[in-house]
This record gives sequence, structure tokens and C-alpha cells, in this order.
Amino acid sequence: MRLPVPGRCIVHIAMIMKKTILMLLLAITVASCASTSATMPELTLQHMTGESRSHADAYYHFMLGNLLEQDGDYDGAFKEYQRTEQLDPGSAEVALLLASLSLRRGDVEQGTVYAKKAVELAPDKANALLLLANIYTSKKKYDETAEIYRRVIAMEPKKEDTYIYLGSLYAGMKRWDEAIKTLKQLEKVNPNSLMAPYYMGRIYSDRQMFPEAIAEFKRAIAVRDDFEPAYTSLAFVYELQNQPASAIETYRRALAVNPHNMEVASRLGQLFIQQNSLDDALEQFKLLVANDPRNYDAYVKMGLIYAEKKQYERAKESFLVVSQAEPKDLKIKRYLASTLVALERYDEALAEYQAILNAAPDDTDILLQISYIYAQQKRTAQAIPLLAQAVRDQPGKAELYLYLANAHMDLEEYGRAAEVLKKGIELAPDRDDLMFTLAIAYEKQGRRDDMINALNKALELKPDNPDALNYLGYSYAEKGEKLDEAILLIKRALLLKPESGYIMDSLAWAYYQKGMLAEALDLMKKAVDKTRDDDPVMREHLGDIYFKRSEKAKAREQWLRSLELDPKNGKLKDRFRGAGFGDPDVLLKDLKPRKKSMK
Repeated sequence: MRLPVPGRCIVHIAMIMKKTILMLLLAITVASCASTSATMPELTLQHMTGESRSHADAYYHFMLGNLLEQDGDYDGAFKEYQRTEQLDPGSAEVALLLASLSLRRGDVEQGTVYAKKAVELAPDKANALLLLANIYTSKKKYDETAEIYRRVIAMEPKKEDTYIYLGSLYAGMKRWDEAIKTLKQLEKVNPNSLMAPYYMGRIYSDRQMFPEAIAEFKRAIAVRDDFEPAYTSLAFVYELQNQPASAIETYRRALAVNPHNMEVASRLGQLFIQQNSLDDALEQFKLLVANDPRNYDAYVKMGLIYAEKKQYERAKESFLVVSQAEPKDLKIKRYLASTLVALERYDEALAEYQAILNAAPDDTDILLQISYIYAQQKRTAQAIPLLAQAVRDQPGKAELYLYLANAHMDLEEYGRAAEVLKKGIELAPDRDDLMFTLAIAYEKQGRRDDMINALNKALELKPDNPDALNYLGYSYAEKGEKLDEAILLIKRALLLKPESGYIMDSLAWAYYQKGMLAEALDLMKKAVDKTRDDDPVMREHLGDIYFKRSEKAKAREQWLRSLELDPKNGKLKDRFRGAGFGDPDVLLKDLKPRKKSMK
């Protein structure tokens, strides 16, 4: 006798049975045997036939197995289902349950045996076939899987899911044409299918056939204009096609369908960043944190946007939220520290960098950041031990020698700077920046010939180094030497950095030395305009040009401005007096109260 499928009543009976096994036994015996009719004989176990007793036992073990399965006792349930199978070996339903439970227990081979048995007992049972297909897929027996799907389609041609399974399987096997053919077959069965064009779009997208993918996703949207996956897939294809405007518009339509899709909101924010639409991006990330205050990634993005917009206080607030929530995240501490540096809150920044250094003592970059802060605080002497330690820890890192040398130069320790640079050059003889900085150290020591040699070596290493070209050209122009060569060198530098006011100043001075006063004046005016911070040397040079052109009033004005910026320039003060322009110290004192009254 085959065990009937209990259907929905199983769940109902099982819920009752959870209270006690005794209630199960009573429910079975009462439901099966009891009668209120006085004329009916009492049915006891002694009166039951072998067949009816076998059926009752099978049903009992089946229900007990169902109860245990619902309680999560899969091993116990499996044993009860096995007893059921022994009592009713011809039940496809029990074989199917044993197959499913075997898979839950991680026994794929046993699951395969029972799934095959279920199919043998009920060859027209679609769910048994589909379970066996899933098993074959997990075992990478894709041809067998495909055969089963085709069999199910032949049995149930209107079952849409099976076409999707088969099409996706073919796509995974890179049998693209068969995948598309299967989905088109689905459309013939169901011309209004939503999933057929959607999955064809995904297949075309995987094959990088983007125009075809776009067309299919649009067809899916035409079938149902609130189908969110089609919008997100279409937007992603637009991204791959480098069509950001279309991608943004499509993501917005996806959000209109589902405003709570935070993944889409995040993607949209990222797209806005890529398009440099920072305000729009900011709005998206604000939406994300409003929806989920623990979305720390959104806070990080907001902080980076605020930093880019130079709204450092807001950037700090965003990074602080994340840092407090995730105090061990060193990357966030870096962001927070660099923002504090931008706010010139150096002591707070030092505390953050020190915390990073405690966690990552070999992080050379943090040592450099701390050294930079010391330099800003006029505490360069404290930076030198840190930089020296970094050099010792990572002797193969050439740029560390550069940083240490610059720190020595800030302290006017030019000899020590030169020694550090020489060691760096021994390590990395192809680094033109080390050679260029060595040239500056030589100049500060008054070693002009060594400076010229070092500059030429830097240019041998990198002929298009604009700083070395300018420095060498100006060195000649300053002394009135090799003026034609100086002009050529500086012009080459200016071609490489056409907006540099300092290079313009060098070229103007070379023109001045050569007697080309009109050219010198025009270029020097441009140099002053181009330089964001007023420069005393440029003002002095402009005054020199005016003086040479006998424009004394303008020369006096420029020289006085230069002395205002650099009151310690004794040579210019002497020239100022010698030109009959008066006592510059008195004039500078007179300028200060005037400026206060103007303010």
C-alpha cells in the first residue's frame, strides 16, 4: 500500500504533535479506528490486518520525521523517514524527502541515490526531476542537468521557471546560442514573459553585446515598468558603455521604483563623484546615512567630498563619526588626521598619527606626516630623529633621504643635508630629484661649481626637469654669465611649466641682464600677477627694471614693497638710500600706521 501525500494537513497535525508523542499516537489511532457508533466493533491492534498496521506504522514514522525535521533535528528525521521507506518502499514522496534531507545533511551522494529513486518511482513528477537536476548541477554534470530540464519542459511546456533554469545553465556553459534559443522558445509560449527579455539582456551583457543587452532590458521594462532589476542592469550596461548621463537617469528611475534600494543610491553617489558632481553625490550619501546611521562607508564618502570642497570642519565631523564607531580602522584615522592638518589643528592631528604609529610602527608615511607637522610648528629639530629612524628602518627607500635632507636644510644644516643626499644618490643614482636638491645644498654652502655640476647631472638624468632647467638658467643670469644659454634653458623650463611665475621671473631677469628691458618689464609684470603670494625678490627685480628704465617713482614703489616683505634685505636698503629715495626704515615705520587706519 502506497503512503498518500498528507498535503497541508501534515503541518497542522505536526503542530499538534509538537506537544507530545502520546498526542500523536492518540490522534492517529482515534482518527483511524475509533467510532462513536455502538454497532461498530472496537478496533484494537489485535483486530488490525497486517496491511493496515503497516500503513499506520509508516504514517506514524512519517509524521514523527516531519516533526523532527521542523525542530531542526535532521539526523533524527532522516532515521524516521528511512523507517517510513522500509514500510512503504514504493512511495516517491518519501524518497524525495530523503533526497532533500540528505542534501541538507551535506550528503550529496546519498541525496543522488534517493533523488534517482524518486524519479524512477514517479518519472512524470517534475519536482523530483528538478531536485535531481539541482544535484547534477552541484556535481557539475551540466549535460545531464540540461537533459532533465528539457524533459520537464516537454512535460510542462508552460512552466516558465524551467526555461529560465535551462537558459541560465546554457549561458553558464557558454552555449550562448542555445541559451538565447531557449528564452525565445519561452517567449513563444508566453509572449508577455518578463523574464525572457530580462535574462536575454543579462546574457548579451555577459557577452559584451551591449546594444543588444540595452534593447532587451528596455523590452523587459516595457512589459513591466516597475521591474527594478531591469533598471539596475540597464544602468550598469550604460556605465560599461561609458554613458554616465544615461546610467544616472536609469538609476534614478530604479530609485523611483524602490526608494529604499540603498545599493542603487550608493552606486548613484559614486557615479556623481566620477562626474565631479560633488553636490549631487553628497545628497545621495546623506540619503544613505539618513536611512542607516551605521552606513559608515557613506560617512567616509561624505568626508572625502567635504575635504575636496575644502569644507574641512564638515569633513572632520564625518570622519569622526566613523573613527568613534571603528576606532581600530587606521585608514579612517589617516583621513581624520589629514583633515585636522588642513584645519591647522596640529596637536590633534599628532595624536591621531601617533595612534596609527603605535598600531603600525613600521609605517614610514606616518613618520613623514608627523615630521611635516613638526615643520609647520617650527619644530623641525624634533622631526629629524623620526626621519633618521625611517631611513635606518627602510634604507632602500630613496625618498626618505630627500625628506631628511630637506629637514636639515630647514635648519640651515646644509653640510649635513648634502651628506644625506649623497648617501641617497649612492642608493638610487638615477633619482634626478636627489641630485637637484644636492645642487641647492651646494649653493647654500657657497659651492657654486659643485652646484653647476650637480644641476647638469640632474639634467642628464631628466632633461625635461623644469626646476633644474630654471635653476641652472637663473644661476647663469644672476651672474650675467652665458646669457644666451641661460635664456634657452629658462625658455625650455617655461614651456614645461607655462604658468609658473617664478620661471617667468628668471627669464625676465635674464632679459634684464642682456639689456632687453621692454621684454623684461612685460614678463616681470606677468610674473608678479601669476604668483599667488607676493614675493620680495620679484618686487626687487621689478624695481630694478624700472630703475634701469629711469622710471624712478615706480622703482621706489617696488623696492619699498620688497623691503616691506623682507625688511632684512640690507643691500636693497643701501641701494634705496643711494638712489636718493630716503631712509627705508623710516618709510616702513610710516607705512604701518597708515595700513592700520586703512583697515
